[in-house]
Amino acid sequence: MFDNYDLAWAKYQKKLRILPLPILSWDIFSHPNVEITAFNSLQKKWINKEDYHNQIANKSVIVTDKNLTILFTTKEISELTGYRSSEIIGQTPKMFQGALTDDRTREKIRMAISKNHPFKEIVINYKKDGTMYRCEIEAYPKFDSNNNLVNYIAFERIAS
Repeated sequence: MFDNYDLAWAKYQKKLRILPLPILSWDIFSHPNVEITAFNSLQKKWINKEDYHNQIANKSVIVTDKNLTILFTTKEISELTGYRSSEIIGQTPKMFQGALTDDRTREKIRMAISKNHPFKEIVINYKKDGTMYRCEIEAYPKFDSNNNLVNYIAFERIAS
């Protein structure tokens, strides 16, 4: 029964003007590796490294430079904010704030950042479509071997 199938398949393939490739050659497996590579290149200078698979994967993560310019996001950030990573890279997290974002919360975050301290706050943010949401941000400064601030890493999620 399968012999006839194999012969028919082979005959059909010869008529095609394409070259069939095995699934392992497709690019579908490389995308997650690109994200891991980008993240690992950012943390090369960090004293305390993050394990991508245990701490970063499947979470909404933003990494900024010391001036708070966004350098990296996980793909999950688009589910949270509605923005694609390419729209966020190069911006600052202020892009998510709006009219109802509390000034006192902004000031608490500003003070923690100015002192290079970690922080955990809930802020009112806005998605790309203008929808408001409560965002819990847990952020940590990352230092190099000379104890200079290099990056901030922020874990974000919908506040419960």
